[in-house]
Amino acid sequence: MLWVPVKRPMPNKINKIHIIINPASGKGDSTLPIINAAMKEAGIEWDASITHRAGDAARFAEAAVKTKIDALAVYGGDGTLMEAASGMIGSDIPLAVLPGGSANVMATELGIPDDLKEACGLLSRASAERKKIDVGRFGDRYFIVGASLGFEAEVVKGADRATKNKIGLFAYLLSAAAALKKTKTTVYHLTVDGQAHEVQGVTCLIANTGNLGFSAISFDKHIDVSDGFLDVVVVRKANLGLLKLLAVTLIKRERPDNLELVAHWQGKEISVSSTPRQTVQCDGEVLDDADLRIKVVPGAITVLVPGK
Repeated sequence: MLWVPVKRPMPNKINKIHIIINPASGKGDSTLPIINAAMKEAGIEWDASITHRAGDAARFAEAAVKTKIDALAVYGGDGTLMEAASGMIGSDIPLAVLPGGSANVMATELGIPDDLKEACGLLSRASAERKKIDVGRFGDRYFIVGASLGFEAEVVKGADRATKNKIGLFAYLLSAAAALKKTKTTVYHLTVDGQAHEVQGVTCLIANTGNLGFSAISFDKHIDVSDGFLDVVVVRKANLGLLKLLAVTLIKRERPDNLELVAHWQGKEISVSSTPRQTVQCDGEVLDDADLRIKVVPGAITVLVPGK
């Protein structure tokens, strides 16, 4: 029997929040005035911490959830969100996502508005709900979107901050075109819940969400951020057939089964390495190449989401 967390209506009005802000995020808008106006209109008392370096969001979140706040909000992309979430593991304080990145995969997955003012509105909306979501863990690190090796990680690596600030998601398309030229088939050595697999491919993803980041479309209908599992997806070939499969996915809003092009497993404990070694990324942060040993932490954090 699968353990499935339930979304709960918010029992109490939010009166006081702490907001973690990544100043490198944003699309040219005036972040603070928008947040201030939204909080004033909602009658919410707020203060903020500004990140300056890696690890700040985690430290700020860990400190904030120990204080008397009703919610913690994070303005930034998936990387900032991941850091903050790692400082909230096990806390009942709800997390409010204020999308400020170029992709905002988790926000899109949860149906959170891309518009900052509308996202702030969730804090005062009576219909907003609390949803428990899973996170992945390896070593002392956590992730909320996913980790990957190979082609997908090279795409993330090639989309630098300056280009993302200029052209947003198109930075990933440019990076993908460049990465595709140097993509080589690799052997992935996998263990999923004790079962060993060895498969050739061009990229391996350990995914908590299947969202593509630019719409409510998932690259696989089986991937659920709240199902208590992580999904292991290996793309075997980067060819015309894969492009056709992606096109069908976008049109039909679900990926058709195709074992020739894509291998897929679900599990709670996963290890993966590659021969030869490949670039590794986790929630948008490029890591030193490494063997990944990952566990799912079911229902680790609570997020405010729009009610149905």
